[in-house]
Amino acid sequence: MQVKEQVFGHLPDGQPVTAYTLINDKQTAVTALTYGATWQSFRVKRAGQTHELLVNFDQLSDYVGQPFHVGHTIGPVGGRLSKVAYQLDGTSFTLTPNDGPNSLHSGINGFDRVNWQASVTQDAHQAAVHFTHTFVTEFPGELQAEVTYTLDDADRLTVTFGGESTATTLFNPMTHVYFNFDGRQQDASQHELQIVAREHVVVDEAKLPTGVLAANKGTKFDLEDLKPIGDARFDDAWRLADDRQGPAVVLRSPKTGVTLAIDSDRNGVVVFTTNPAMDSDQMTAIAVEMQTLPDAINQAGFGDIVLPANVKKTYQVTYDLI
Repeated sequence: MQVKEQVFGHLPDGQPVTAYTLINDKQTAVTALTYGATWQSFRVKRAGQTHELLVNFDQLSDYVGQPFHVGHTIGPVGGRLSKVAYQLDGTSFTLTPNDGPNSLHSGINGFDRVNWQASVTQDAHQAAVHFTHTFVTEFPGELQAEVTYTLDDADRLTVTFGGESTATTLFNPMTHVYFNFDGRQQDASQHELQIVAREHVVVDEAKLPTGVLAANKGTKFDLEDLKPIGDARFDDAWRLADDRQGPAVVLRSPKTGVTLAIDSDRNGVVVFTTNPAMDSDQMTAIAVEMQTLPDAINQAGFGDIVLPANVKKTYQVTYDLI
């Protein structure tokens, strides 16, 4: 295992942003940035050729303030919240709306807006970069947050999120990573997608969850078998099957043969298909966001995203090249 460290750029206030690259014995490489605890690159060798699996940017300036959150860690709460005023353990707080009257990806309080501290660990079989930051925001309490990227020699990347707060707060972080196994700005519509789920979240015209879970069978949301995305477009959430035997999500490119199996210890996945360059109607990016179902604090049965005071919670997402 190898770890490489270099300056990726400087923020407007002069702070350096460092890129950490983890490289295993198969020459699979993962790069993460201190800014936004961002997953910047995922490179794999197949038949002597190196493939970049992420939609990414080469310059720091493109990661700062861009609306698609490319590669960023999102938190404390990923997705949309249909309310901005809450009360937890008798403490009232109000979030600044940034999506009409609602909050999207924690708004002005986001994990993606700061330069994190970093440390590295490694041994013969795996290497990790560990990001930490203390957040004092509109959410209650002082939140000690952690994001760790760990790559091993079996071509598994594990992303671990940790949080502990001095007051009861909300915690549902995720990685806003976009994939295109055929190359940046290439048509991704023939990528094949499998989601092991029987239900999806019904949303209103503002893409806010209504609280209803609808059956996938016979709809475009039925992806229990691997199939091309084609003309389907998504900005939607699925409730993952509790009884699944394998990974929750599989994404494959028939063109390159790259296949990625994704799993999580939480109950939901959001898939968002788009073109971050906004230079055509062609779909070039597939975001796979592993998280507790969005708006869970406002929707009964969607999951628990409350982080009790002085209790540490951790979540994991795994990405296996197969």
